[in-house]
Amino acid sequence: MKTILFVLFLSLLPCLAAAFSVRNPASSRHPQVKKVRMTTIIEATDKSSVDQTPKVQRYYDSYKWTNPKSSQRYDINYRVEGDSSKPPILLVHGFGANINHFRYNFPLLVDAGYQVYAVDLLGFGGSDKPKDADYSIELWVDLLCDFVKDMSASANRSNDEKWVVCGNSIGGLCSLGVTSKMRDFVQGCVLFNCAQGMSGFRYEELPFLLKPIMYFVQKVVLAPDGYGGKFFENFKTRDNVESILLSQGVYGVTKNVNEELLEILLGPSEDDGAKEVFLKVFGGDAGPTPEEFLKDIEVPILALWGDSDPWVPVNRGMHQGLNFGQYTKGEYTLEILEGVGHCPQDEVPMQIHEKMLPWLKGLPPV
Repeated sequence: MKTILFVLFLSLLPCLAAAFSVRNPASSRHPQVKKVRMTTIIEATDKSSVDQTPKVQRYYDSYKWTNPKSSQRYDINYRVEGDSSKPPILLVHGFGANINHFRYNFPLLVDAGYQVYAVDLLGFGGSDKPKDADYSIELWVDLLCDFVKDMSASANRSNDEKWVVCGNSIGGLCSLGVTSKMRDFVQGCVLFNCAQGMSGFRYEELPFLLKPIMYFVQKVVLAPDGYGGKFFENFKTRDNVESILLSQGVYGVTKNVNEELLEILLGPSEDDGAKEVFLKVFGGDAGPTPEEFLKDIEVPILALWGDSDPWVPVNRGMHQGLNFGQYTKGEYTLEILEGVGHCPQDEVPMQIHEKMLPWLKGLPPV
């Protein structure tokens, strides 16, 4: 019986986000277009391919970060490319990924005249993976805000050399958090799809009958000393990750699902602490909503969103990207990418940059 329950919940988990993504009542009405500039849908076939895949390595530079709430000090892995005299861009990865998920974006942005940074969030990639940390969106936003301030100081950037913060999935939500809190440092934000929270649901948004089920999932299925360890071991297998990317549609455009990508995603899962981080984040509190950050943002936001994303659909859920423009004080530009899934920056990098670079050039002078 225990085995049956375990298999049942393992099969249920990938479907939870979609199952709970009920249509927002607001989406049945005419969408509000104030401050939103919608454009034509982009076809999913890249006009050209990336000529060369940059060499992937796990560890780059180390940033020493002290958590202001716990006073704990951590090594944070980051990568920087490009001339320090150029405008700075920060790239923030999503859940289970790392700085190498921007493997195609680094050379394109550097060639376009930017200095490009990417950070492995605490718990991921080559950064420390403390087992006792309280992982949350707020924790990562604190880390990224300190990183931006310290990198600006080390590069002797003037007040008019502001950043553009870009993120995928959870990294997109963190990017909104940084943008809302760093008005003196950030001039724009780019979303490569955006998560609705750290985890896929909020208790207060669940139907009453589903609340005990999700409590069981979080406290029993995902408990490190319960079924959680087995769940993690099953989840991180090569076959499972490949299936998630391909069969479950996380990558709507699959041409870049290759051995390099699998190594990028699977390598850090063997690190000490990876299991505990995975289970804490996967079963943790969702934290702030996108709308909570958006209401404090006055700078332009560009959202490049795959319309085939099974995890955070642009037009479904309680916090859908289609409606972000209703909440921000700045201009919100939404580009919907046809046939693209959850990771547009890696699925169709050339398309992303064809839209992103003109937008960057068009940002208002600081």
